Amino acid sequence: GELKAMKCEIHRMQVRYNQLMRQQELLIQEMEKAVGRRETITTRGDAQMKQGKKVETKGILKKKVAELRKKVKSLAQEAASCDTEINKLQEHQGALAQTLEDKSQHCKELQQTVDSLSMQHEKIMLEKDKVTQDLLSKQKKVKYLDQVKNNKYKMLCKTDEGMDKARGREAERLQSLLNIVDHMNREYPHLKPALHRTTLLLNWRASPEQM
Repeated sequence: GELKAMKCEIHRMQVRYNQLMRQQELLIQEMEKAVGRRETITTRGDAQMKQGKKVETKGILKKKVAELRKKVKSLAQEAASCDTEINKLQEHQGALAQTLEDKSQHCKELQQTVDSLSMQHEKIMLEKDKVTQDLLSKQKKVKYLDQVKNNKYKMLCKTDEGMDKARGREAERLQSLLNIVDHMNREYPHLKPALHRTTLLLNWRASPEQM
């Protein structure tokens, strides 16, 4: 929110800067016209006097020149005011840009910290899942050993061949689950982060050491 507000402020200042530059340009043009008119009045008066033509009185010409001088002075002051405002605007814009850069860098560093913590958390949760699976497996073995001890255990696979087939069916079941997760990762990329832990756990469970 703060970064967005600063970007909007910089944009507003850029627009204002362009307006002031245009205003300054117009003021300079107006000053040039005023000076030109003043010179034209003086030159025309001198020429008419030399030709013996009726000219405006010296007082009237002096008044017009004075008015133009006043206008030129006023325009010069406005131009100077524009210069001052432009300089202040540029300084403020520079300060804002630096602050924005600093905050952007800070946000980048925070994001890196968040990513690192997220990876650590995911690693811990994956280890927890593995321990849970291992614990459940060991609990089942204890249960089966108790059944054997009490002559209550019923063998589902009575031969090595049957045991191999059972392992094969389990491997196929895990592979099917992996195929489904892989398909979802490809078809729905936005779900990939949420399925990452499940994918790792299934790969671990399907490893030869766990079969």
